[in-house]
Amino acid sequence: MEFAVVVKVVPDADAVGFDPERKTLRRETGTLFLNPFDQRALRVALELRRTGERVSVVSMGPPTAEAALRETLALGADQATLITDPALAGSDTLVTARVLARYLARMPADLVLAGQCSTDSETGQVPPELAELLDRPLVTAVHRLVRSVHGREFEAVVDTDSGSARVLVFAPAVVSVGEKIGKPLHLSPEAAATVDSQVVTRLSVAELGLSPFHVGVPGSPTSVGRLEDHTPTRRKAVFATGTIEERVNAAVEILRSVLGTGAPHPSSLRIASRRPPAADGAAFALVTQEMGVADATGVAALSELRRSCPRRRAVALWVGPHPTEASLVELAAAGAEEVVVFAADSGITSRAAAAAVAHVVELRREWVVGLFPSTHFGREVAGRVAARLGLGLTGDIVALREAPDAALRFDKPAFGGGLLAEILCRTTPALATVRPGAFARGVAEHPSALRPATGIPLASDSSTRWLGRSVEPPDGTVDPASAELLLGVGVGAGSAEAVAAVRTVAVALGAGLVGTRRVVDSGVLPVPRQVGLTGRSVAPTLGVLLGVRGAPNHMIGWRRARALLAVDSNPSAEVFGAVDAGVVGRWEEVLPVLAPQLAGVVGGSSPR
Repeated sequence: MEFAVVVKVVPDADAVGFDPERKTLRRETGTLFLNPFDQRALRVALELRRTGERVSVVSMGPPTAEAALRETLALGADQATLITDPALAGSDTLVTARVLARYLARMPADLVLAGQCSTDSETGQVPPELAELLDRPLVTAVHRLVRSVHGREFEAVVDTDSGSARVLVFAPAVVSVGEKIGKPLHLSPEAAATVDSQVVTRLSVAELGLSPFHVGVPGSPTSVGRLEDHTPTRRKAVFATGTIEERVNAAVEILRSVLGTGAPHPSSLRIASRRPPAADGAAFALVTQEMGVADATGVAALSELRRSCPRRRAVALWVGPHPTEASLVELAAAGAEEVVVFAADSGITSRAAAAAVAHVVELRREWVVGLFPSTHFGREVAGRVAARLGLGLTGDIVALREAPDAALRFDKPAFGGGLLAEILCRTTPALATVRPGAFARGVAEHPSALRPATGIPLASDSSTRWLGRSVEPPDGTVDPASAELLLGVGVGAGSAEAVAAVRTVAVALGAGLVGTRRVVDSGVLPVPRQVGLTGRSVAPTLGVLLGVRGAPNHMIGWRRARALLAVDSNPSAEVFGAVDAGVVGRWEEVLPVLAPQLAGVVGGSSPR
């Protein structure tokens, strides 16, 4: 059995440059290192390798990426290949997947491994696009992978957006691993001494049999229109003197000021029933999770299509058992004017779902835009559909606009959330995944009378078998994706007893509850509650951070909160530089005084 590990060499965030002509990041500047998620994929491949088997590493990038690839050989990889060519500059994810697939098709790689995403883009699009181009099953967000005695079966434990699941996948396959699968490998002094002597094979576009017109900017269906600083502007008012009541009152006044100004929250907008003269075309949104139940982000995306593309008919794509009458009413209220059902009672895989969605996209050539929730399942389906049909896909959008010429433009955070990129798509339809919390569910003034649609059966997919699921039990708190008020706990409030106390307050206030990576790693909160670079992003009206240190990797996940309040006993805590208001004090003393005022603060700020 042969293993191939697809890696990306990423730049240091502090040293990255921007090419104003190509509108791309300059990765040749500064220190380049192996993407941390891909480091973990390499470790898994080396641990799964048996006597006589090989592990090959492949990357697409600039010549300066070679140094990082030499390290993979020193760590134990048998071969490393760098696909590098000036013509590749500006390649989007689809072109990247096509180039890598062209290389992998030449080698006998039974299991292709990759990191779940990269630290500079975070979209996770390449693994599903690669799986589709190679026509292989896909398992993503793996945090445990066990190989069978016979060698060609792998049992994976994967993170889902509602808990976890056990999956049996048969090689040849593509697997992407998450952060929880283990720590990256580190070079020993002896291995480090051999790095400079390692030999990396280089390949050009021509050597892969590709034309320069099919890669880089010319071959990419998406391109960057503009790039802007997306660093949130916060008030950073910290109150450290006076009684606890005085500090809390002062902080609340800051929050009221922040939430009482600016544009109204999208949730306050209703979906008008009177529409402009309809143009030819429709827009769709995938509105279900892999278990065949409604997805809050997908339903919110449906509402956004009605608001941002009012001339297009809004269609809900439903994968799973036929929707109930209550579900149809919910979709109609959110703006759906038609429902297309891909019927399946069990065994739903992204491979089968993507094939069905792609068939409908090809069959009905009226689509202008298609949105998918940026969940594990949504990203897999979106990536597969994009690769199957050659469509542009933008990841984790937070806004979309339809220009007078019907061209679609998406806005998405980039490079850890510090930049906001405008993405233009040259294909029809234009596809995008939607970051949870980016849009709010609207309310149609006169909902359509939806009828149960005729189901399109999903094809069976025997290459992947679901063995069982573990769903996070309800704890009375609100789903973080839709919470107006969200309480976040760090190690300063991360003990089991402390989290139980905060949860009680969250339940009483109708709030959500999330935590930092260290809190989740301790087992106090489940994985779907982790916020940050390697977790989820949230967009509440108000976020309250209790005992959170304020590390950049965590605060990235809070960038879209309208207002942030931090409570910490350390007046020099880093978190106070990233929030609107801060109260210095022990959270146990502050929260009982603060809690009675929180509902009023959020309630006066256009709640969802």
